[in-house]
Amino acid sequence: MENEHSAKNVGIKDQEVILDDTSNPQDALVDSDQIILEDEDILEVADAEAASDVSTVPDGVCWYIIQCYALYEQKVMDRILQMQENEFKDIIFRVLLPEEETVEIKNNERKEKVKKMFPGYLFVQMKPDEGVWYMLRRLPGVAKLVGTKSEPTPVSEDEINRILRQLGEKMKKIEVDFELNEVIKVISGPFRGYTGAISEINPDRGKLKALISIFGRETPVELEFDQVEKYLDSK
Repeated sequence: MENEHSAKNVGIKDQEVILDDTSNPQDALVDSDQIILEDEDILEVADAEAASDVSTVPDGVCWYIIQCYALYEQKVMDRILQMQENEFKDIIFRVLLPEEETVEIKNNERKEKVKKMFPGYLFVQMKPDEGVWYMLRRLPGVAKLVGTKSEPTPVSEDEINRILRQLGEKMKKIEVDFELNEVIKVISGPFRGYTGAISEINPDRGKLKALISIFGRETPVELEFDQVEKYLDSK
């Protein structure tokens, strides 16, 4: 990409994000040729409000990617928002640090947390402006603007629409340490006290199915994750 001198839309799905959790900014710099948006990871959810955010801006406005040092994303975003609010409100329109809420169930404990979808990267919607690009590159915590040597490359409309649709999805992703065929115990609801083996896990819906013996017959029962716990046999 560094050898291309024409401003083409960047298709970021062919790249991969790899960042460690080091607190040293210089050690956390990664190659911008390693960003990825996997199609199967993007929820194809219609979100009219998100779509309208793209269509109502003036002509010539594009989305660009800013690569940050690790753990500097929020600080850089806050500084850009200040720039937008003051001297560049007619040039910078939106700044995105895509995040998603997750629920982790581990060792029968439920924890909610927020994860960055693309660690190390911000998305900025703005008019092309060499002066503002120069200022963005000089912000503390900014590694580079993703693009050619001469100027950043716009993100394709299809790719940014996928991100906006994903941000419009209201359901929380749930991470669990349950496994198929593992025996669980129901701790709430009408089947409280029953045990059974897991036959199906659906993290997106926050539910699983277990084969519970009812009147001597195994019956598949759908349960919420927080209705069950790992069954620890006392033997």
